[in-house]
Amino acid sequence: MNPDNIICITPNVALDRTLVVPDFAVGHISRIKRAIAVPGGKGLNVLRAIGILKGHPIAMGLLGGHTGRMIAEMVEKGGYPAEWTWYEGETRTCTIIAHPDGNSTVINESGQIESSDWTHLVDDICRVADNAPTICLCGSLPLGAPDSAPSDLIKRLNVMNKQVWVDSSGTTLQNAIQAKPYAIKVNGDEIGAALGMPVDSLDNAREAGKRLVDDGIVVVVITLGADGAMLVTKDLVAKATPPNITPVDPIGSGDSVLAGLVTALTNGDDFVEAIRAGVASGTVNALYAGGAQFPYEHYQTILKETTVEVL
Repeated sequence: MNPDNIICITPNVALDRTLVVPDFAVGHISRIKRAIAVPGGKGLNVLRAIGILKGHPIAMGLLGGHTGRMIAEMVEKGGYPAEWTWYEGETRTCTIIAHPDGNSTVINESGQIESSDWTHLVDDICRVADNAPTICLCGSLPLGAPDSAPSDLIKRLNVMNKQVWVDSSGTTLQNAIQAKPYAIKVNGDEIGAALGMPVDSLDNAREAGKRLVDDGIVVVVITLGADGAMLVTKDLVAKATPPNITPVDPIGSGDSVLAGLVTALTNGDDFVEAIRAGVASGTVNALYAGGAQFPYEHYQTILKETTVEVL
């Protein structure tokens, strides 16, 4: 197994159907030219973006039923290695209605598992992680996951000296923070809710990042929408700013930020270049519908136009 492998965990995998509907309105019949169907869930968006950026991702997560088999086949056809944990049930489907002006309406099913399914997933991840230093744990947990999740997984991976990156929200994020992963990548609203403070400016983003670093997390990245993102470590605060764009579909942009970060760090870049790569990846993603469907050449152009300020 490649020592540069990055495990991309999606506990709550979905089949994402993206419909670009210029005249979308409730109660209105619309006819569209095509729909984009891709394996979804935050970890699989990260997986695709890492692949575009020429990294070495491995897909992991829970799959079940007909939809699960379809997703596994799609991931295999995409050329990505995977180590799935199968359960009795049906993988969820999510629908994204995208408008050309950049606004999207998202309808997410919840997903449902048994507590034992989560235990099997944790065991499978720790087995595969023996040969991968970097693990991305992304997105929500399905209904039925135990109250100890995902802290139980993070604690086991910490003992194995793995660099765990968490990108989640709500109770899942709060539980993850308590387990002290290596890094978290979240947006301002997500970390603000977890810490009980507003995070809507550079100053309070820095404050939130410092609080988490002082509490034992090594790297904190807070995305700020069109304003870019801030990276905080014990010795560094850096702010990356993207070029101005007119977004087409922002779905998956936060996931692409994480992909750019971990791919750059795996390639040996420092944190300053990693935050530049992350913001460039998230920015170019917003120019294409479907989530992590951007061309590498356009990413390289946006990367040159992304600036970083060390604060």
